[in-house]
Amino acid sequence: MFSIRSIISSAVLFVFLLAGNAYAAPKAGDAIEERAAAATPMKASAVEKLYAGRTWKWQNGGGFYSAETTARGLFSANRKPFAAWSRKRAAWSYAEGNWYATNGGKLCMRALWTSKVAKGSLARSGAITCFLHREKHGVVYQKPFIGGKWYVFRHNPARRDDEARKLVKGNRVSKEVSHLKANSR
Repeated sequence: MFSIRSIISSAVLFVFLLAGNAYAAPKAGDAIEERAAAATPMKASAVEKLYAGRTWKWQNGGGFYSAETTARGLFSANRKPFAAWSRKRAAWSYAEGNWYATNGGKLCMRALWTSKVAKGSLARSGAITCFLHREKHGVVYQKPFIGGKWYVFRHNPARRDDEARKLVKGNRVSKEVSHLKANSR
């Protein structure tokens, strides 16, 4: 049985590892906030087109957004498998779950994270992480659903340092997730 302290530690680690990437994006200024506010929330189909079948490469890992839909339950018809991993020195985490997009431009990942915490013990915690997306004239704005500021996710035309360029085709996380999973047994 896991202590509440280890579960909280795991959840905090997850938030820093996953959401930290969004904060690493270029700082949003008032002008970007204003342009994002004037942009239109993206449709679910547009958000899905942006992410489906791609891996979002992070500094210390990545997350894969499968294009395949799984129908495992009454409310999961529009959900697709999601897997991720992150590693920073000896600490690591992997996640398995699903992702979905809404017509309000929201992208959410719901996953069970398994993390190696202090002294090699494991902690598991569920987490839902969401990002909002807006678009105007081909420019895509993004921000974490809770906190954070809007920033340009993809310029029009795309720029070399756009965060959207870190969305690469294919599943580039399964091998590492399998490795971490095997090491957690």
